[in-house]
Amino acid sequence: MADPVAGFRWATGIEDTFIAQTGPGRRRLDEYELQQHYRLWHEDIALAAETGFDSIRYGIPWYAVEPERGRFEWEWTDRVMAHLLDTGLDPIIDLVHYGTPLWLDDQFLNPDYPDAVASYARAFALRYPQISCYTPLNEPFINAELCGLEGRWPPYLHGDSGFCSVMNQIAKGIVLTVQALEEVRPDAIMVHVEATDHIIVDESLEGRAQLDVDRHLIALDLIQGRAGGDDAISSYLRAHGLKDADFEWYRGNAIGIDVLGLNYYPMLSLKRHFLDSSGATREEYIWGGGEYLAQIVRAHHERYGCPIFITETSANEKCALEYGFVTAEDDAPPDYLRRRWLDESVATV
Repeated sequence: MADPVAGFRWATGIEDTFIAQTGPGRRRLDEYELQQHYRLWHEDIALAAETGFDSIRYGIPWYAVEPERGRFEWEWTDRVMAHLLDTGLDPIIDLVHYGTPLWLDDQFLNPDYPDAVASYARAFALRYPQISCYTPLNEPFINAELCGLEGRWPPYLHGDSGFCSVMNQIAKGIVLTVQALEEVRPDAIMVHVEATDHIIVDESLEGRAQLDVDRHLIALDLIQGRAGGDDAISSYLRAHGLKDADFEWYRGNAIGIDVLGLNYYPMLSLKRHFLDSSGATREEYIWGGGEYLAQIVRAHHERYGCPIFITETSANEKCALEYGFVTAEDDAPPDYLRRRWLDESVATV
């Protein structure tokens, strides 16, 4: 990949999520299957190349390429990687875009997870030495939220302790993945991608709301060895299971961030927390727009001092009516809001 700080770069991508392990009565989620990408990959990549973009974020289904620990099936990825490189698009490889292989019991909580994901990363880098740009794991916060806090994905934990346990494992896996990739390719560029959140709150809720925002920073702070002091993030982690030995491990294995990718959705990344008439805490989504995208980018740059990459953004067309951009009587085109948001987000960046 070209030097990421040398100038502005455009990237596109193909949506991917791989949750192969499921509970009783639940089907697996493989978005390449849903989009028929396993069958139409050649056409999909050709269409992506026709956009004229510089780069493409592209996810690898870890569960499919390593069906048994240490045994890799590269036939499909061999063809895809060759075609990707032939198009002239610089691949930014998402090594883990949610989910783990079927053989990894307890998923992220398996004590072998950090070593297992690093071994997979090393094997991929050795197989494809032409690839120079990687995302070790997409959205650590969302993984920990859905797997550890809300119990929606395996291993189906609930609560703050579950969140912190999953986050600790994920962050250690990211560190070992980066170390493995840099052993194979010392000039590799790491694009660490995280979800964003901004919360507007009533005064009575400010403490908890700030913690909700700060939790999006936990993985980034851990992998850089920044956690372990007397700040709110460290206190939260200690209260829910992390030990001094964990913080010492991160400090001893701290990695830098070459590029920080931020995923921002104007209909999801801004929320308002308030108390209703019964005194219960409520949450509602607010259209964020370019104003809050700018605030979030500046805040992350001030904190981490690295190049920023908007790695995901889009606008759901149903929001055009919901937020009053159009009315039911308007003869608006079906992609009205996406075009509007494309213009606004680019202008903001």
